Amino acid sequence: MDSSKSKWFFGFSIIVGIILIIAGLLLFIPRTTRSDTPDMYYYNIYILRYLLPIAGILLIIIGSSVYSTYKSMKEEINKLQESYRSLEKKITK
Repeated sequence: MDSSKSKWFFGFSIIVGIILIIAGLLLFIPRTTRSDTPDMYYYNIYILRYLLPIAGILLIIIGSSVYSTYKSMKEEINKLQESYRSLEKKITK
């Protein structure tokens, strides 16, 4: 009933989302740096700490919503096809 492409997209979005969340959470681990480290390094780490997990969560939400929409549309199409077949049988009798 489900297309392999939609399952692949759903699985891919969940896996990439989890990887982004883990990568963002790993940035919360304290690191030692030298005193001559530029401030831009700290700004980038600070931004990525929050940006990566948010992007991962959004990717998971988008992937699951696309998959659920696909499933509901597929069910509706199957119901319409069944009703069309039953109407066609009634007309031909």
